[in-house]
Amino acid sequence: MTKRERVEAALNLQPVDRVPVYDLLRNDAVIEYYAEEPLTVEDGLRITCKAISRCLDLTRSITGPAEPKTVDGGNGWVNEQERWTNWIVKRPFEEPEQAAEWMERDIEARNALIPGDAERKQFRERFLDLQALCGDTVLVHELTGVGIDALFHTVGWENFACVLADQPDLISAWLESHTNYQVRWIHTCADRKLSPVALPFGDIAYKGTTLFSPDWLRREFMPRLKRLNDAWHEHGVKCMFHSDGYLMDVLPDLVEAGIDGLNPIEVCAGMNVKEVKDLYGDRIFIAGGIDVSQLLAFGKPDEVRAACEQAIRDTGGIGFLMGSTTELHNAVPLDNFRAMAETAWNTPIHQG
Repeated sequence: MTKRERVEAALNLQPVDRVPVYDLLRNDAVIEYYAEEPLTVEDGLRITCKAISRCLDLTRSITGPAEPKTVDGGNGWVNEQERWTNWIVKRPFEEPEQAAEWMERDIEARNALIPGDAERKQFRERFLDLQALCGDTVLVHELTGVGIDALFHTVGWENFACVLADQPDLISAWLESHTNYQVRWIHTCADRKLSPVALPFGDIAYKGTTLFSPDWLRREFMPRLKRLNDAWHEHGVKCMFHSDGYLMDVLPDLVEAGIDGLNPIEVCAGMNVKEVKDLYGDRIFIAGGIDVSQLLAFGKPDEVRAACEQAIRDTGGIGFLMGSTTELHNAVPLDNFRAMAETAWNTPIHQG
């Protein structure tokens, strides 16, 4: 099977020749091993993509390493950049009242955004450039979200919590504005020829439970997630929903909202590949499932192989894309990634 054929078969819960490997590559040692050349910031994107082409069937959010630095984004926004990540260190506001005022302005600005031919052209060119660098590895079409995690990341958790308590309608209006734009973007840019799978997302959970009450999620999150899924489905694209954390309390709601797959099955948060497969394996595919918090980072290669073999047994190799429980970061030894990838590559899938 080609990588595209293998990935599509897994998405459609059909037999595969072997389990496809899905991950985000943020690991210097793994990149250098598979690219067979040193990883540099100057040529990092090309080198990272070369490694991706040699070890992954499916990936997303492709980037190269960056020099650590402080980035002044203007208008009071300042980010701190490290090699593989960045975060906000300064905002143009500090108090919840100021955050609420920013949200009101942002709703107005976002409502006026209408993606068109220029946005479609820019997206396609960028996607095709990355695809050329990644060879036949399938790229996730795009990430689209209801906006809940984008909002608490942007305004900060304390401000978000205060506005949610004092002005819940404002939070709802911001999420609606964000979702509306995402739906407009999907209908402008979606193209199944580019990729068969998109990633609607929202980090709504953590260890053992959800970040928000299930009732609130059913009211504010799930209907908007369904609109994103419906929009992608109109273009023949599958939806792999991503959220870290423990999702079992709302998994029935996610399935009813139209997700086609679930990622990353965070083991250390209490998720379990077998449990998800037993409950919904005839309706959704599973991507991830190999613990990166402890096992891949600190375990032995034999332990990694055993967990991967168990995951294949638990799923029967059907509707399963093997990968870490979010991303392959620099704490993961090369031998542990090789143990995971080679188990996927070399374990026969026995049908029936």
